[in-house]
Amino acid sequence: MLPRMKALVIALLSLCVVAAAGAQTVPTGFADQAVVTGLDVPVAMEFLPDGRLLVAEQLSARVRLVVSGALSATDPVFTVPGVVTGGEQGLLGLALDPGFPERPYLYTHQTDGAQGVRISRWRLTGDLAFAGDGHLSVDPASRYDVIPSAPNNATNHNGGTVQFGPGGYLFVSLGEDATPCAAQETSTLRGKILRLDVHALPDGPGAATRAQIAPAGNPFRASADTNAWLVYANGLRNPFRFQVDAGAQTLVIADVGQNVYEELDLIDATGATSGSRTDGAAYAGANFGWPWFEGLHAYDACSGSAPTLTAPIDEFDRSSIASASSIAEGAYRSVSADTTIWPSEYHGNLFWSEYYSGVLVRLVPQGSAWVEATPVEGQPSGSWGAGYRGVTDWRVGPDGGFWYCRQYTTTFRNNGSIRRIVWTGGRPLDTHVPPVSVRAYPAPAPGSATIECGLGLRENPVLRILDVRGRVVRSLDVAGRRTVSVVWDGKDDAGRTLPSGIYFAHLEASGSTSSVRIALLQ
Repeated sequence: MLPRMKALVIALLSLCVVAAAGAQTVPTGFADQAVVTGLDVPVAMEFLPDGRLLVAEQLSARVRLVVSGALSATDPVFTVPGVVTGGEQGLLGLALDPGFPERPYLYTHQTDGAQGVRISRWRLTGDLAFAGDGHLSVDPASRYDVIPSAPNNATNHNGGTVQFGPGGYLFVSLGEDATPCAAQETSTLRGKILRLDVHALPDGPGAATRAQIAPAGNPFRASADTNAWLVYANGLRNPFRFQVDAGAQTLVIADVGQNVYEELDLIDATGATSGSRTDGAAYAGANFGWPWFEGLHAYDACSGSAPTLTAPIDEFDRSSIASASSIAEGAYRSVSADTTIWPSEYHGNLFWSEYYSGVLVRLVPQGSAWVEATPVEGQPSGSWGAGYRGVTDWRVGPDGGFWYCRQYTTTFRNNGSIRRIVWTGGRPLDTHVPPVSVRAYPAPAPGSATIECGLGLRENPVLRILDVRGRVVRSLDVAGRRTVSVVWDGKDDAGRTLPSGIYFAHLEASGSTSSVRIALLQ
């Protein structure tokens, strides 16, 4: 983080009252818009493939549904039972099964009054295909506990994210439960990122064993301790919010600091324990150092020797703020070729915000490092955006906008909203090098599609097939120049035939991107 960020935060403290009243500042050509208001402390959200949006409320423990820009006429979807609140506790996260609607499962991350931190699966019913009013509901009796209980002795540092990543694995964040050195111990589910395999869990109510959900390729799968089987990364203080970057196949993790430094971590999400990444991402089994390190700086000692530090890609000096909590936005990527979406130079950039000061930061790659982007017209001094106080979750929406949960504005309860940042200024033209282009035929595609890629003399092309939720299902070789034609056989990277549906061919080369929709018929 650049040193000027500290001065910026001091300046922003004087604006906190304005930020709390709802003012957001973004660069010229962008606009911040309200989508739904009057929510009760919204904390997390998840888009359905058809554009509907599920929203979790932290204190009420309700799951609500946004249909066509408004709350569903039948509201809520359901209320998660047994949730305990107070401190940082409550209903904290939710995720939709990547096989929806054939696998109509919703996963939640919550603190339970009797069981500690629970990761649960529920069966969604109702208008799954969105053929009518779109309403969904959940029978609480369908509960299946993927993780029946993780430690929750404190009222803070619970983690809070559940999201599906590459390979259809479920990733979970858990805080160190105010027990710092536990983050270093793989035998406890504290201060960790977990990777779980939920493909084969039976339908109906029940609870999983560690052996049922532990992927064979997890980095500590050979341990004698079954908790370690689930651990993907450790040494984290409170990774409340991470995001999955499906394009780069990484997790972007915001880890909340203790006294001085917030940090942003990046890790490969494919299960690889080594490789040749050039973006600074760590690999499975990474130890991010807490509490030996806070950010890049030595902090406190535990028993044994200090671990090899897996460095964050960014850190933020929070010493001038009474409280601080970094929130990962993840990468901006759109699977749409629509010219009304954000400019191409933003694609693949990383963003994070800070809960109390409302700072919104944009990072761009510089070699294997990430640095703050060069300021653009109209942005606040020293950061890409300001006024994002009380924000807890971010997603790129089906419209190409950056959507977010805001817990409150003037008062804490029943004052939350879902908002979005949209591009309104028209797409700037790249006058230096012809842009890349991609087209696919036939339409619809019966089992396979021919994809033609115009590279416009750009180098290092990458062609990926994405599903409707932006997850990479296939990477195709397009090495070459000018025009490249490849055939996608309707299969994923593991050779499995994919179901019929809408997919996107997404081409990226030297900072220019283009996408095309493919209607696959099997």
